[in-house]
Amino acid sequence: MTCETIPLQTQPQLDPVTVEQQRSLSDNQNEIAHQLALIARATARACGPYLRWARLQDLRVDNKSSEHDPVTVHDKTVETAITQILGYFLPGSRVLGEEHGEQLLPGGKPQLPERIQLPELEPHPDVRSLGSRVRWIVDPIDGTANFAAGMTYFNTSIAAELDGQVVAGAIHVPCEQETFWANAERGYLENERGFFALESSGPTREIEALLLTYHPILTQVKTHPEVTFEVLGELIETCRALRRPGAAALDLANIAAGRAGAFFATSVKPWDVAAGLHLVQVSGGTSYTHPMGTTTPAGLGPGVVAACAGLEVPKLKKLLDQLAAQY
Repeated sequence: MTCETIPLQTQPQLDPVTVEQQRSLSDNQNEIAHQLALIARATARACGPYLRWARLQDLRVDNKSSEHDPVTVHDKTVETAITQILGYFLPGSRVLGEEHGEQLLPGGKPQLPERIQLPELEPHPDVRSLGSRVRWIVDPIDGTANFAAGMTYFNTSIAAELDGQVVAGAIHVPCEQETFWANAERGYLENERGFFALESSGPTREIEALLLTYHPILTQVKTHPEVTFEVLGELIETCRALRRPGAAALDLANIAAGRAGAFFATSVKPWDVAAGLHLVQVSGGTSYTHPMGTTTPAGLGPGVVAACAGLEVPKLKKLLDQLAAQY
C-alpha cells in the first residue's frame, strides 16, 4: 500500500541551523545525518527545473561502454553543477559520480548553468568541517535512456556516506516534482500534496509482488544463456508481474513508498542504488546484495535484491546467488 494515504500533520525540519543547534554536533550523529540529508535533498531538487527543460530539447546522445549505455551533455552538466553545490556546502568532502568518477571537492562559489539555482541553506559549522569523512554518491540522471527518449521516468540521486556508511539520501523526480529523502532514522516523500512518512508496506508473499528487475543483461545472455533464461523463467513464475522501468534509484524509492514489492538486479553501480537502498532500509524494507565477482563495497551491488516491509523474498535471494555462481 502506498505511503501517500495519510499526509504528515507536521513537516520535517528543513532548516539546517536553528538557535538550539548552535551547540556542537560532534556527538550527535543523527543530527549530522539529517543535515547531510537536507543538503542532498536541496541539491537534487535544484536540478529539477533544468532537467524538465532539457528533456524537451533536441538531444545529442553519445555512448559510453556500448550503444546500450547512453550519455548526454546534460548528464555531465548536471553532475558538474551538483559537485560544485556539494563542495560549496561541504568543502573538502569527496564525491563518486557516474560521469566524472571520484574526486575531492575544493569548495568555492559555484558557477551554475541557467535554470540551476544555488539552494538557500546554511549547514551547521560542524557539518561544514566534516571534510573527507563525507563522500557523496551521485547519479545526475538515473534513467538516461528514458530521459534521452523524452520519457519522464528518470531522477537525480544523491547519497551521503559518513565514515564509509550511507547515512542519508535523496532522489528527486523532476517531471513528477516528487522528492524521496531520508536521514539515518526516517524517510519522507514530498510532493505537491504535502509530506508523507516513507513507510514501506505491501505484499507479504513473493507471488503477490510487482517485481522491478533488470535481469537479464546482454552480457549474461551471451555468456551464460542457459542459466540466464532459466532464472528469468523462475522470476516470471515467482512474482505477480515483472517490469523494467529503466531507473533503478527511482525503482527503489517506489519500493520504499509501498508502490512496488521487490527489486532484482545483477549489474547496478553504486550510484544507481546507494540512495535508493538507504530509503528502502529506513522505510522498514530489506535488501540483500552480492559482489558478483567484483570488488564493489558491501551493500552497493552490483547484485541487489530489495523488498518492501513485511515481504520475505527467499526465492529471489536464491536466484541471485544462482547467477552469482557464474562469476
